[in-house]
Amino acid sequence: MMLQKKNTNEAGARATGKEVALTRETSSEKQANDERLLALERLLENPEFRASDRNKRFLRFVVEETVAGRADRIKAFTIAVDVFGRDANFDATVDPIVRIAAGQLRKSLREYYAEAGQGDVVQIAIPLGAYVPTFDKRSSTSAFMSNLSRGFNKGPSLVAGAALLAAAALAVSTYAPVWLGQTGKSGGGGAVLLLDSARANPSSADATQLANMLNDALWLKVGREKGIRSVGVRPEEKLDAVSARVRETYGAEGNVYELLTSVQVESDEVRIYWHLLDSDSREVQVSSLMEEMLVPDAKGDLADAIASRVAASLFGYEGVLAHYQAGARVASHRSKE
Repeated sequence: MMLQKKNTNEAGARATGKEVALTRETSSEKQANDERLLALERLLENPEFRASDRNKRFLRFVVEETVAGRADRIKAFTIAVDVFGRDANFDATVDPIVRIAAGQLRKSLREYYAEAGQGDVVQIAIPLGAYVPTFDKRSSTSAFMSNLSRGFNKGPSLVAGAALLAAAALAVSTYAPVWLGQTGKSGGGGAVLLLDSARANPSSADATQLANMLNDALWLKVGREKGIRSVGVRPEEKLDAVSARVRETYGAEGNVYELLTSVQVESDEVRIYWHLLDSDSREVQVSSLMEEMLVPDAKGDLADAIASRVAASLFGYEGVLAHYQAGARVASHRSKE
């Protein structure tokens, strides 16, 4: 009896071992097929991505750590030690190697996605003031239109150009903007995101200009998301009134969210407060503060970087609105005449 029990236990142990090995294998396969890692490999293999080998190692490290769930480990110290070979005495206040490399890497990424990588479905960015990457997942239509624009700008033949324009017309007609108060269309369910105009608080020339640029940048970033309707709120409009119009136009069954943003500029410091609220319950879904240095000649770049981080928090991997991935249209509010 003892021998039989021992054999049974050994068989159980072997079975458990197989289950553990299978689980690990499945986990490894899942990670290997992660869109973020696939995007990273395509980026690093593309000769149009102009970055030093050191900075490519930097990018690989922060992306792989993020995908593995260790984003909290991505600090200047760990990057300096694990990527650049610095010792345990590394002090970021004395040795700026990580900060300099991050600036170079951001420039390389911007240049790549402005040209060769326009059509990449998943785009990687390193936000200003941080080293944890963000991942902007674009719709296939947005990626197609970017490739289309890039190819057309390189001077195709007249026939090829006509074909491209025909394809563009078809794609644009599928995702044409909807204007509330003009189309007369309603219903459709789904979720709606109200983008309240960013407010300068307190008001100043720099804060107002940055707030306006941020509005435009948020429209571009959020407008790529076809899984949720996006409705803009003009500065002179009341948020509650627009919310009521949204309910009237699209029906009451879907969720309505509000994105509230305010900009503060004090000397050379910028603070961006943004909050996502459930329009019905007023419950805060996510809230964040971003602090940046103001460079007068680079407000546009700053607004674009902030908008990318907000969009990533909303629609990126594990973003609060990431589960809205069905095809929905982008809308902009206009009051009835």
